[in-house]
Amino acid sequence: MLWRKGSQIKFLSLGISCSVFYNFIFSQIPVVQKLELQLQDTFLRLNQLKTPPPEIILVKIQPKDLANQKLSLGRLFYADLVEHLLEAGASVVVLNLHNDWEESPELEYPIKINEIINKPLKNLVKNHHKQIVLVTRTNSITNSKKPKFFIYNHLIPFDSERLQPLILPETIQGFFEYEPEAEAPTHLSSTARSSHLVSQFFLSEKIDQIQTFKSVTLLALEKWEKQQQKVNHSSRFAKITTPIKIKFWGKSGTFPFLELTSICQPNKDKKCLVASPHKLSQQVRKKVVFIGFVEANNIQTMSMLSPNGDSMAGVEIQANIMASLMTDSFLQIPSHWVELIIVILGGFLISTGIYNYQNWHLLFMVFAIFSGYLGLCLVIWKYKWILLIIQPLFVWTITGISIFIYFIFGQQKEVITLQNYQITQLKAAEQEAILSRTRKILNRIAADIHDGALQELKLVMDKIELESDLDIDLILDKLTALGQEIRDKLSSIRDLSEKIAVNPILQKGLDIGIKTTLEELVISEKLTLKVITEIQPLQEPELNSIWIEHREEVYRFFREALNNVIQHAQPPHGTATQVFVSLEQKGDKCTLVIANDGAILASTYRSKKGGYGTKIMDTIADELLNGKWEISTLPNGEVRVTLNWRLPPKITLTNS
Repeated sequence: MLWRKGSQIKFLSLGISCSVFYNFIFSQIPVVQKLELQLQDTFLRLNQLKTPPPEIILVKIQPKDLANQKLSLGRLFYADLVEHLLEAGASVVVLNLHNDWEESPELEYPIKINEIINKPLKNLVKNHHKQIVLVTRTNSITNSKKPKFFIYNHLIPFDSERLQPLILPETIQGFFEYEPEAEAPTHLSSTARSSHLVSQFFLSEKIDQIQTFKSVTLLALEKWEKQQQKVNHSSRFAKITTPIKIKFWGKSGTFPFLELTSICQPNKDKKCLVASPHKLSQQVRKKVVFIGFVEANNIQTMSMLSPNGDSMAGVEIQANIMASLMTDSFLQIPSHWVELIIVILGGFLISTGIYNYQNWHLLFMVFAIFSGYLGLCLVIWKYKWILLIIQPLFVWTITGISIFIYFIFGQQKEVITLQNYQITQLKAAEQEAILSRTRKILNRIAADIHDGALQELKLVMDKIELESDLDIDLILDKLTALGQEIRDKLSSIRDLSEKIAVNPILQKGLDIGIKTTLEELVISEKLTLKVITEIQPLQEPELNSIWIEHREEVYRFFREALNNVIQHAQPPHGTATQVFVSLEQKGDKCTLVIANDGAILASTYRSKKGGYGTKIMDTIADELLNGKWEISTLPNGEVRVTLNWRLPPKITLTNS
């Protein structure tokens, strides 16, 4: 990994920031929310309970049942109906009032006209407030910054002396969240899919006063448990401040219900006269009765679209929630902070995986994260919690793609920077190698001049000084030859200064240089023998100036040995038919072999006086690390030249 620790922290911070940003973006995209809703609805259908609790029954009201009834008589009819249900043994009655029965909070209390109209319901509340729940419809609490609650002051008995209600509103009124959007929900927070059990509201008549109210179903459960002396679950449910997922028990009509006309007989007084009190008692005894409208296209119905695709009245939604509370089988929705932490954690894991990725391991890591999260959702589901699925997966996917692109570009930038640094280091190493090689060549030439021409000049000068009888012409010829030799050496130095550089053919590696040279010689037909190679790439310390210099010398050794094969073993000068070139490495030990099957005498390389080529090979071998070369003639007539040496250590590249 090329990046440093500081870059890693920056990289992971970017991953977390992207996950938070994309989570916000996707939470605003309707298509994503719709997909999430459809997936969760699928899970609800698969985990749907078929048999609802028998303690719940509905009384369905349709406008045609109350046709030709005046408004005041309608209230009397409602009050009379509830009275009969309670007399028949119903434990709790949940009453969805008409929207037009609400009174404006701006009106003074009490109003004599309305007092007469509301008296039947008011007496009902006064006499049976422990068994009645009045439904107050509210907008979605999730989407409301200041949720308001309307108190039915006109239906609650009031103490005019103390100026306070005789019955606390929170003990008789419960809220039910509903918005018209629920008829075609597009997200999980819709009132068609989630509901709060408790919430704080701003009271309509005193906008700055805040009071806590329970939902219709929780308040009904609390009263039912007291009536039946059941285990008190409602106190535990009252502590749940986050919305719960509405658990549906089936399509519309799943819960048992009574038609209004099957309970009450028509009469001239417009009251509810029960046709069969005994039958009614058998139907509603010890049960929670929900009364409400069920006709479609009626604002009183509060219809919603269920996960099964059918329209369901608000009274049936209430029954589904009540059944879930009774059986403690509802699903809880975690707060947005929990979901955000999960998204951030997933983004962190994906960023970490991408930062340390290795080819296909990245795909395996992403698959593991996605599979692990889906498994977590299933486990959480068993513990009655529901997590978002589509949105986190989309967030992590886009975050992963963004981070991967950033990673690739960042890595490429680092690679380019490192390559530029390597090129700079390589050029410096090459220059150092060139200088070192130049010094050695100059030393060799200086030594040749000193040991050769200058030594001869000294002898001539001694001869001139010591001998009186001299051959002037011979001396002049000798001096002329020495002068020419010195000029030739200096000319060689001049030519060397113009040509000396790192051989470009070796910059890609010694093995490439040898192969390229063999190919060029074969193409030019300078080498006509059959070429057999076993050339392996060496693990060259590229930035080591010593090796760059040694590489030039090894290549020069190869050219010298190959030139001897061409000059002495290749027809018409010799009888060879093939040449074998081998380059191999074991550890840091390297071996170069040039062999041919012709008859070349070892004296070709090593004369008694030492030939020029032999001196070059000796010099090269002496300058290499543990350098050593030898020539051997095998019984089959093969002549083999072998050069052994060790590679210098690699230089660790640091880029600060």
